[in-house]
Amino acid sequence: MTDILTEFAESLTREDKAANTIESYLRDLRHFAHWFSQNNGEDFSPALITPMDIKDYRRCMMVQKQAKPATVNRRLAALHRLCRWAKGKGLVEDDPTEGIKGVEKERLLAPKALTRNQAHALIRTVERHGSRRDLAIIEVLRHTGIRVGELARLRLADLSISDRKGTLVVRWGKGGKYREVGLNADVRKALSDYLKVRPEVADDHLFVGQRGNGLGVRAIEELVSKYARLAGIPDLTPHVLRHTFAKHLLDAGENLVSVAALMGHSRLDTTAVYTRPSALDLERAVDKLAEEE
Repeated sequence: MTDILTEFAESLTREDKAANTIESYLRDLRHFAHWFSQNNGEDFSPALITPMDIKDYRRCMMVQKQAKPATVNRRLAALHRLCRWAKGKGLVEDDPTEGIKGVEKERLLAPKALTRNQAHALIRTVERHGSRRDLAIIEVLRHTGIRVGELARLRLADLSISDRKGTLVVRWGKGGKYREVGLNADVRKALSDYLKVRPEVADDHLFVGQRGNGLGVRAIEELVSKYARLAGIPDLTPHVLRHTFAKHLLDAGENLVSVAALMGHSRLDTTAVYTRPSALDLERAVDKLAEEE
């Protein structure tokens, strides 16, 4: 199994898949391999997988493990990718995942996003307890909607800023897409203040750590979590700040096409999920009934 997964991972690397994506595939495939061995009493191999195994695994995840549909579908997607690769390599004659659907779930709620009060509380917390660098990072995530990996890859040359306008260039977004993102006054000020104190180091990453090296994804995630705890905001991640950017733009009346372009979405239906009501929206709707009585 180790040799197969190593070879599979190497093929994903050659396709320029992100390291986090590859690790996610491998983690899900190891989960299936463990289940396969326990369930069938034999070592895992792509050549031994049958369509019934896939169906039984899907049922086990839903009924016995009570996994969420998103988790089940992600694991099935990893299996499909492996089996498609194995078929291309001649390791299997047929793809056992072909035609097997994932778990359908009607998605009623928009992705989690901060309220405006929570967003303001977060910024105030960083202003009181953080550095200029940390404030610039939070402001960029909050007001541009770029992904944490995109932020970590930013170089000094990707930033163009003046008193009246500013732009960040995302040179390698999801799917290898290039886009330019405008910067509002809050972000421009935070970045300008940070650049005044940014250490003179050889590394040309926009955001650098104490050792003079570019900040990685994990460091940025921990930075966001730190200030979220101080602000009393649970389960905050850079991706929630990305959701917040999109949700607040649409709530303010911005059109779907513009928001999709800013988010780097190639399909409008991906952006359209932010037009759905949030859990808080539904709570407020139900509360209106009590107010009327």
